Amino acid sequence: MHGITHGNEEMSQIMAILQAQIPNLYVLNCEVGNGQTDSIILNIYLSVKELTKCIVNDPNLKDGFISLGFSQGGYLLRGYLQTRTETMPKVLRFITLSSPLGGFYCGKTTLCGGIQLPNFINNFIEDIEYTNVFQDIITGAGYWRNPYKLDEYLDYGTHLAHMNNEVDFNQTLKDNFMQPDKFVLFGSENDGVISPWQSAWFGFFNDGDDTAVIPMEERDIYKKDLFGLKTLNEQGRIIRIRSGLQHGQYRSDEVFIKSELIPWVLMDV
Repeated sequence: MHGITHGNEEMSQIMAILQAQIPNLYVLNCEVGNGQTDSIILNIYLSVKELTKCIVNDPNLKDGFISLGFSQGGYLLRGYLQTRTETMPKVLRFITLSSPLGGFYCGKTTLCGGIQLPNFINNFIEDIEYTNVFQDIITGAGYWRNPYKLDEYLDYGTHLAHMNNEVDFNQTLKDNFMQPDKFVLFGSENDGVISPWQSAWFGFFNDGDDTAVIPMEERDIYKKDLFGLKTLNEQGRIIRIRSGLQHGQYRSDEVFIKSELIPWVLMDV
């Protein structure tokens, strides 16, 4: 599943390499809405709903599938995983390439895509980030987690807080999350886009700060095992791999795809 600001053509190169290396591999390259535009301005719930339709409507996936998501695509696949019903195809293994699974935030002291935003833009974002309009329209708003405004995140954030079971605890979300055999999470300190990059491993900024990042194991969502992360990790089913790649390289780095990614797709490890 592709990331933000792109359509499913973004995954064509990685798909071609996988199919060339793995005989008879079936790949479904889903699109959500109209692609590039809707990757930015389609409500996160509608985005997950569109992805769900793509998966459910393909009979080749009826016995389950390995999910592979790049950037925002990995987060949308998490949405599918946690909200699927028993009649929908199971996720056998969950693989992500630099996905904001722990949330996303940039702006105050943190660079946004390598750029320091002016104060007036930061102030504008802070004014609208947890409004109904922003949360209902901007896809990424669903996983936007401002470490300085956690009360508003919990009260008005539309998606991530719910998937994390931080509000309105839902046992089904937890049970579903724990179904794949392994979570294979690629991340890199050289990423340059996901902020913080450790979000790819369920890490995030410390509360009230956007300079210090705390790892998955030190976060409340882990300690309280709100959606199964602690249980899975203690069972050895959370695999965190430091790729060393920049964000855009995941889609086309042939050495990475062949040597690092394919063994996990084959489920040899």
